[in-house]
Amino acid sequence: MDSQRFRIQHWIRTGKHVIQADHKESDRVRSIVPASNADTSSSNTDVSATSTTSSSLPDELFGADSDLLIPKPAEIYRVFNQGRETWMQFLKSAEFLPRNSFPMWLQDPSIMLQDIPALPENLPRKGVLVGQPLWHVPDPEYHGEDAQTNDWDLQYVHGSQKHFCLSFSKPINCCLSIQPDFSYFGSAPSSDDRPFGSPDGLSLLTLCWSYIISVRFLELQGIRVRYSHHYLLPKSAKTFHAQQGDVVLSLGASASPALLRWLCAILAPNPGWFSDEGGFPPWAAYCSGDVQFVISTNKTVTFSNKEVPPTSAQATDFLIQLCVFYGLGPKKGGARNLPPATAAFLAALTLPFYRHVNLQPHFTIPTLKRRARDHGQLEFIRQYVSDLPYYMTLSMDPRSLGSVLWSIFWQPDIECNVVSPWLSSILSVIRPMIDSKNLVTLAKVFAIRRPRVGIWWLGVFLLGNHTVLDWVSRYLETLEERWGFASMATPDPAVAAWTGSPQSFLDEMYTTPCSLDHVSRADFLRHRYNFRLQDTTSPLLSWRPFGYVAKDTIELDLWPWLERGAPRRYVHWVWWIKKGNSLVRDTQLGFRMDTGRFVADVPDQLELNRLNQLSTYNTNIKLAPSRESTLRMIRYCIEDISGDRDTDISSISGAKFHPWLKYWRGLE
Repeated sequence: MDSQRFRIQHWIRTGKHVIQADHKESDRVRSIVPASNADTSSSNTDVSATSTTSSSLPDELFGADSDLLIPKPAEIYRVFNQGRETWMQFLKSAEFLPRNSFPMWLQDPSIMLQDIPALPENLPRKGVLVGQPLWHVPDPEYHGEDAQTNDWDLQYVHGSQKHFCLSFSKPINCCLSIQPDFSYFGSAPSSDDRPFGSPDGLSLLTLCWSYIISVRFLELQGIRVRYSHHYLLPKSAKTFHAQQGDVVLSLGASASPALLRWLCAILAPNPGWFSDEGGFPPWAAYCSGDVQFVISTNKTVTFSNKEVPPTSAQATDFLIQLCVFYGLGPKKGGARNLPPATAAFLAALTLPFYRHVNLQPHFTIPTLKRRARDHGQLEFIRQYVSDLPYYMTLSMDPRSLGSVLWSIFWQPDIECNVVSPWLSSILSVIRPMIDSKNLVTLAKVFAIRRPRVGIWWLGVFLLGNHTVLDWVSRYLETLEERWGFASMATPDPAVAAWTGSPQSFLDEMYTTPCSLDHVSRADFLRHRYNFRLQDTTSPLLSWRPFGYVAKDTIELDLWPWLERGAPRRYVHWVWWIKKGNSLVRDTQLGFRMDTGRFVADVPDQLELNRLNQLSTYNTNIKLAPSRESTLRMIRYCIEDISGDRDTDISSISGAKFHPWLKYWRGLE
């Protein structure tokens, strides 16, 4: 094969070119910078793979011994029973933990930051922020030393772009609820032996973190903040009498006027601060409703236009002071107890996700009491603030975070057509927790299985809206969380590289020996994906494709990669900052390279428990997950590296007339 001709064809077909930051052609600028702030999530809807379930198809999955697509009954039994046994072990481990304890990995939120890029130091003030990954796809015909990462080396390929919305018209509206259904992981006991030491501080500390993260974001944009005319009026500690339902912060004479003024603003039932440019960052929040905060103090607090809200560093000092006032620091001897400030930090990071899916955060009514803590035990808060440019990158993009959240159920061993028994086995174990709204045990189960993923689920659960539990049930039965919405479970290889948590078979190593005449579908689809790293026309496939194909049925362009190609590798992230008519390129190597503080050995529990004997199952296994995953596999099998579709290259002889494909539009 002519190596030079092949490279040129490869370059043209895949769009594997890099847009120069200093290029002045307007069409190239337009190809990078989006025209509006519109949500780009609609592009992830797999229109061609959408299927209409026929009434002739059963609702349940029934095995078949000799079928092209349908798994054997014995395989269904094996997957279900192994899955149930595996998740039962997670549940047993969760129940073995003390009531107030979580896996130790959740003590350090930085476990989620493997190669996450920092936000640029000079953020745009308006519009959207655009970025994309750089991948290294080794050329099997290149025999020299490893090439330099330059714009015109065809082994280095930019992936699909991400668009980050920088501003919203209003902050997120939270509420304090008197209903026990929305309490902080259930009703807190009256003693001090409560989840996370003092769960009553969650609402207060989350609103503090909301302000700190928001203002740190605005500082990167060079935007100032001001107090609004909405603020609480402090009450005199000498004459004030609390009414039922009031959340009273008794600060006495120990708090400074600046701290009191800040609390009066961030705890007001309407937005107590705003930015000079208008709009609010993704994390901005306030708390309204019938239950409200009350500030009680012996000091006189004045408000005027001259008062300047605190910077993120000053607000961090205020947060630490509050933790000292109310004893919200780590407990002595509680190595597995999650500090309230850490819990609130995780909750605040998931506020943009709640905004995107239109959920309102719910907090239980706190009863704050003065309990002193050692000031020195709270210095970890400053580290969180120092690392905020990394945390914010993933937190502010709900679709990227969605790919992380739903990867909690992904299993590398599970093939497309047995997804249904796998997901059914999970639901059979966690259904009692969902029905009883036992968020704390479910959070432990998730954290034990995949700590880097479970820590984000903990943040979602801490915000207290139980609608998410309904989405979990629906996903495990249908492979989609909400009816009428594109699923957020689509895997994202760039985010998998960011977090160090694989989300699909695309993130795994290749296994095909070069001497074989047959190639696994998983391997050749991985290589085919490397030719289309900028394609965003349809969601990617999570689950492992099954079976093998004859090598001579695969396009010749892929053969060098199948025989000698090495795995694709994430290199770094590139932000494209528009300045006038040109683009400025901001390359970010990621948290691990920047700080050297990444915790590498955080164990994912992805091994399946072995069974001595198979037993039948007494649950209905839904057909939809196995069918939809298999159809998506076929869709990728009939598209070559250039995107052309040909049903003859599906490599599944006779599949065109299979009942699972009836009414499927993927062959059009």
